[in-house]
Amino acid sequence: MITTETLSAQELGALQQAAVQAAGPGAFRYRVEVTGRLCAGGSGPLTSELAKVDCVWHRHVVTRKYWETRRDSKGSTRRVSRTEIMSQHTSGQPFLVQDPSGVVTVYPGGVLVDGAQKVLDRFERDTRGGATTLQLGKFRMSIPSDDSGTDGYQYEEWVLRPGRRVYVLGEASDATGELAVTEPQIVSTRTEAELLARSRSRQRTFTIAALVAAAVGLASAVVGVFQMFG
Repeated sequence: MITTETLSAQELGALQQAAVQAAGPGAFRYRVEVTGRLCAGGSGPLTSELAKVDCVWHRHVVTRKYWETRRDSKGSTRRVSRTEIMSQHTSGQPFLVQDPSGVVTVYPGGVLVDGAQKVLDRFERDTRGGATTLQLGKFRMSIPSDDSGTDGYQYEEWVLRPGRRVYVLGEASDATGELAVTEPQIVSTRTEAELLARSRSRQRTFTIAALVAAAVGLASAVVGVFQMFG
């Protein structure tokens, strides 16, 4: 983030045009940051699969929660709670990031959006009675018939709505004939300053943990030496 230039849509377009004049179309590659408000791509707004809300990006996860019986060496049994992901999907349709000078097309790929709005977080007990189809609204999913021990299913969904301000870090390219940011590293509803502050905070936490671990290790070594010669 610190070493990457933030460009407006107009500035990015001017760089790409200069590259076309120098090397021809399709040769432009530039690591860039863009910021602005979200707009739907050329195909129009999307509808999220579970909550059915208008958006420009969505992701959902359906998780099965179940009980597993464990037996120890003495023959005693106990039930242990387990989870497994049954379905997950992230939309890949492009969206636009608009600033006062124009728009930049972004193909999100499989990026996990930081700070996306969570529009669904629901747990439903398993009441299928042997059915092999799971359904929430118009969302349907086939599941194995031998999933005994199932407690229920957790439905979660996140979206980016039109008009939301975002920060995008990735490589802009015209390799496909269209100037766009493809497979971005970061798509976030936080500002660059907020992302940097969070990164520094995590780094401080990691450093403190490493120092504590080193101190504990040294203390253990000293105790061991004293015990050896005591």
